[in-house]
Amino acid sequence: MRPSGLRRTLTLAVAAVPLVAGGFVLGRRTPEAGSRIFQSVLDLVQTQAVDSLDPDTLYIRAARGLVTQLRDPYAGLFSPKDFASFSRNALGNRYGGVGLRIVRIRGAVEVWRVIPGSPAAAAGIQRGDRFVQVGDSAVRGWSTSQVSDVLTGTPGTAVHVVLQHRGGTEPYAVDLVRAVITAPTVPFTVLLSGGVGYVPIVNFSDHSADDVARALAGLERQGATHFLLDLRDNPGGSLEQVVEMSSLFIDSARLAVRVRSREEEDSLSGRRAAALAAAVPLAVLVDSGTASASEILAGALQDYDRALVVGTDTYGKGVAQGTFRLPDGWILKLTTARWLTPVGRQLQRPTGGSAAAPRVVAHSFGGRALAASGGIVPDVLVFEDTLPLSARTIALALGAKATVVGDLLDSIAEGEAGRVHADFKVSAQLRTDFVRRLHDAGIRLPEPSDSAVDAYLDQLLDGRITAFALTDSAAFVRHAPGDPQLRRALALLKRAPTQAALLEAPLAADRAPGS
Repeated sequence: MRPSGLRRTLTLAVAAVPLVAGGFVLGRRTPEAGSRIFQSVLDLVQTQAVDSLDPDTLYIRAARGLVTQLRDPYAGLFSPKDFASFSRNALGNRYGGVGLRIVRIRGAVEVWRVIPGSPAAAAGIQRGDRFVQVGDSAVRGWSTSQVSDVLTGTPGTAVHVVLQHRGGTEPYAVDLVRAVITAPTVPFTVLLSGGVGYVPIVNFSDHSADDVARALAGLERQGATHFLLDLRDNPGGSLEQVVEMSSLFIDSARLAVRVRSREEEDSLSGRRAAALAAAVPLAVLVDSGTASASEILAGALQDYDRALVVGTDTYGKGVAQGTFRLPDGWILKLTTARWLTPVGRQLQRPTGGSAAAPRVVAHSFGGRALAASGGIVPDVLVFEDTLPLSARTIALALGAKATVVGDLLDSIAEGEAGRVHADFKVSAQLRTDFVRRLHDAGIRLPEPSDSAVDAYLDQLLDGRITAFALTDSAAFVRHAPGDPQLRRALALLKRAPTQAALLEAPLAADRAPGS
């Protein structure tokens, strides 16, 4: 039975709360009052809470709670260790590494891609080489992230690796000096039928404007008369480079983006000479993975009526962050500015916003109506093909075991890569083997199977096998017919002799009889 004295103490404490709280609520709130509340709570937690924490931990948790209450999804308070990990992961296209993309196959980590000009390329490392040792450790049973953690580090430092060529018996050792690795902004270009030059832009790093300028010039030399930029799944990157890139398409005297901070607004413009004549038809592909800097480019091209935007709504990431150094190596990251398109559209999607939310209408400089609710809404909305119900069921089952499924696909792809030819098709036997391997790994597919399920499994196998066996451009050409967004953009481009005609094309199609 609880002692009566303790019961009276608790009752008095509870009864006192409204009086103290009411005193502050009814009084005039001042910064000093707020600080007194905080200090009082901190003191009581330290001295009275039955489960308290040491003072340093309490202060850090309180600071993190303050950052959380800002409702800023990009804010964070990082310890020195946390920030080192965050920085390496956030660098994206620029980091201290050796220039390898790696995969895990049958329990071993091996090389999938060697970045040209990298330390790994200079050392003669080849696709398919398997890691035996990294640093001082044997890597048998390691994950790709474990190997990557050792390979990456401060530029200029060395890492010792032991590898084995595919089919070889003797391992070989090399010492690789880590360097700043910059992945290409344009991994390949393709001249498609109808004179359409296809340019995938996968990031915005410190040389992206130069990369895109070279890609456009090269396609023009090949005979391209129409152009298609692919910004799908582009997470963004350098603000400076996207501003420079915009001037390849719009007059450099025009602003590319507005940056609105707490106290001022800047208008940023590029300084490049135009890479294409203003009348050359240009379209841009976007989707929900198009974010940040890539939304700036799509928004500027749309505002100036310089490109027809095709696809689905973009992510809606239109804010910039600043990092602030704190005592003892801690770092505070805060959103410090918002990005607006040249006509003033907010790129940041409102918290909890969606494509179904009401949209404010803005207008391009040419008078076209544009949505302005955050993100970029395409001029032509084209969704990806939807899987039939049976195939969606299989996709969910496999998605729940994505790592295991990925390893199996890589293993099959490695074995089949040497047999891939121009008219390669996934055989029923190969599909059956895949299903058997899934079963052996403890993944049982729902029954019964049907043609939609078979087609989905074939698509998985074809995509992974051709990624191993073919160049990026060859794999793209192979899979292009199955891309509805790409097909629609190409159809519109091929029919349009000028940019003005391209912008009119979707409206003309809507007015066509029977459309």
